[in-house]
Amino acid sequence: MTDSDNLSRRRFLQGTGGVAAAATLAGCGDGGQDTTTTTTGSDTTTTTSGSPSEQSKTYQLVGSSARTFDPVAATGTASGTVIQNVFEALTNYPNGQTNVQNLVAKSVDVADDDVTYTFTLKEGVTYSNGDEVTASDFVYAFERLAASDNSRRKSFILGDLNIKHETETVTVDGEEQEQYKPGTLAVSADGKYTLNVELTQPFHASLEMLAYTSFSAIPEGIVGDIEGYSGEMEYSEFSTSNPVGSGPFTLESWEKGTSIDLAARPMDEYTTMEGPYVKGVHLQIIEKTNPTYTYATINMNADHPSVPNSKYDGSKITIEGTDSRGREYGTYGPLENGITADYYRVQELATYYFGFNCDVVPKYVRQAFAHAYNQQEVTETIYKGRLAPAYFFTPPAMFPNGATNYKELAQEYPYGYNTAQMDEAKSLMEENGHGPDNKYELTLTTYESASMKQIGQLMRDKLSAAHITIKYEQAPFSTLLTRAEQGSLECWSSGWIADYPAPDNFLKLLVPSFTQTGEPYYNDSNSALDWGVDPEEPESEDGSGWTEASRAAEEAWDKVQEYPLPTEEHKAKRNEAYLTIEKANWEDMPMLTLFHSLAEHMDYPWLDKPRVGAMGNSRQKWNRVKIGDRSEYKN
Repeated sequence: MTDSDNLSRRRFLQGTGGVAAAATLAGCGDGGQDTTTTTTGSDTTTTTSGSPSEQSKTYQLVGSSARTFDPVAATGTASGTVIQNVFEALTNYPNGQTNVQNLVAKSVDVADDDVTYTFTLKEGVTYSNGDEVTASDFVYAFERLAASDNSRRKSFILGDLNIKHETETVTVDGEEQEQYKPGTLAVSADGKYTLNVELTQPFHASLEMLAYTSFSAIPEGIVGDIEGYSGEMEYSEFSTSNPVGSGPFTLESWEKGTSIDLAARPMDEYTTMEGPYVKGVHLQIIEKTNPTYTYATINMNADHPSVPNSKYDGSKITIEGTDSRGREYGTYGPLENGITADYYRVQELATYYFGFNCDVVPKYVRQAFAHAYNQQEVTETIYKGRLAPAYFFTPPAMFPNGATNYKELAQEYPYGYNTAQMDEAKSLMEENGHGPDNKYELTLTTYESASMKQIGQLMRDKLSAAHITIKYEQAPFSTLLTRAEQGSLECWSSGWIADYPAPDNFLKLLVPSFTQTGEPYYNDSNSALDWGVDPEEPESEDGSGWTEASRAAEEAWDKVQEYPLPTEEHKAKRNEAYLTIEKANWEDMPMLTLFHSLAEHMDYPWLDKPRVGAMGNSRQKWNRVKIGDRSEYKN
């Protein structure tokens, strides 16, 4: 059972907060965790220990390094988790589930042309500064997303969603380029509570896309990074210390690399949804596995235990049932601290991978690396079966024609299904002039994780036998991401969890023209693979920079754009194109997929928190979190 429902799209559009049909199964770049069990809760609002006092306790978590709290500038899950709780968009993924529902929007009407949207906003929704949220705020917020130099998600509004707009020719570094013409976005306010949006063409996941945090409301004119606004505060203040949103929490403090603290808004002031029921949220920034385990499990300084692979014991899981969304739930324990935690697991829409800078690392090296990597071995031995092997970038729950089709096609994986092919790896390197005295040198950089370090060391040892010398290093994820985007890494680990529930959100990272580092306007997918359009590309046969596979991927993406409607006919055409992109990646190997996330969630008995869906923790708001009496468990 997938994390979706069967309600029709029109039923959502006609409602005032109803549930929309989800695509079968969305992404920020994600450094991931070391498969530690982190967040969770029950599917109800009853507590297991005591009766929580409203807004009297602080919700305690372990987090990772954020880079910004500006909705249009954030790309990572660490930033996105906070933004999700400080800001609000027109629609929302309730508790990280794939079905969207209205949030700031009271109702939505879509014209018969499937390109004209009219949103009626809820009245009385306020920002933390006391101002009411209006349609003009969304006009301003959307313009920032499209036009601001700080925006990192221009492609979402100008490309994927494709709101109607004009472009202009500008010269950048001596080259002419087409860019968005400021002020031409087809978004307008009709009075205080009516927002009109016109798309260039239909988009099958429009309402799902609008739930993404980049489309959040912010007070009109609060920063002056677009034409016509001087700003009420400096951009640095808004993005790092005083992000003003209409969400259930406000940013109280941020000590980079150490902690993030949020304060709950008073319950009589926050009216969009129920709660919040806690006084605030404390996120302790800990990037490494063992310190996280000590902090959260041994010392119980968090409301969720953390169980790294080295401490994990599958025999401690007791499954008690399966909920309506297919999530198995029960208990895990006892932990080393003597407590048995509430437990559940869900297939997240997430894929982890090694990215290659194709401008630097030749195709034959990338292919040899793939031959040496055994997805099944890594997930079973290093991750103890807590993850699923990944042979495609698109997760099984949203794979074209379903998870069964994923499993069948995965067996055609040319680099060894559930096995390594070391002879092929070695032969490829020898055919290209390498041997014991002429090994290829490659630097592999991963985010900080004990398990990822094991993978790096495993590949270093394996590839040595295939005439490749691996220099292995680790870096904080935010640092790694910046270096990758700058084109200064050769091979690196990363992950992608869905921004919106459609394959487009994943496969866009494999569209060659979108993988080029430093490109403006719509190329902000941040995959940084530099695949297939460089005239100096060594494997290009015609000198154009395009390989046969990269051309096929580019043309397939064009086909996706040709069939944008949410109809079965158009969906079938898109599915064909999605598979073409996946197979093109197999051929040129700009991205080696490692594993999909099977998220295991645990919470201590005093915590009451709704279960998280397939979109993951970073898509959940904490307004319904309640904290009971911790004292009887900590004595």
